[in-house]
Amino acid sequence: MTLPAPAPSVELHVLTGNYVIARLSPAAEAPAGLLAAAPPDGFVSITRTPQELSIVCPAALAPADAEIDGTWAALYASGPIPFGLTGVVTSLVAPLSAAGCPVFVVSTFDGDILMVPSPQFDQARDLLRAAGHTLP
Repeated sequence: MTLPAPAPSVELHVLTGNYVIARLSPAAEAPAGLLAAAPPDGFVSITRTPQELSIVCPAALAPADAEIDGTWAALYASGPIPFGLTGVVTSLVAPLSAAGCPVFVVSTFDGDILMVPSPQFDQARDLLRAAGHTLP
């Protein structure tokens, strides 16, 4: 019988500011200048699926004509995290889920951005530390 590998612990960096998750129609254009307007220490994610154009961005840059959810705080598990390393997202989401804290995750080539509702940031930080992750 093979035992499961222990959950990885990662170093998380707080991304400054508050973020929103915006939803536009799948035919919508990404807002011009959004990437250029974002602060260099923040992040923007633009994803198109057959159902939607989804944008995660600083709250101040939220598209005016979008359905908006937020505000959210963002924590970056920066890497590069090897693609073969399994369980990273689970190790971040599981302790928050067990406590009833909503999460939204955006993955990139090098890392993962874990987002939690801004009012629950302090609780999330405590839960992630207790799960073995490093945070400021």
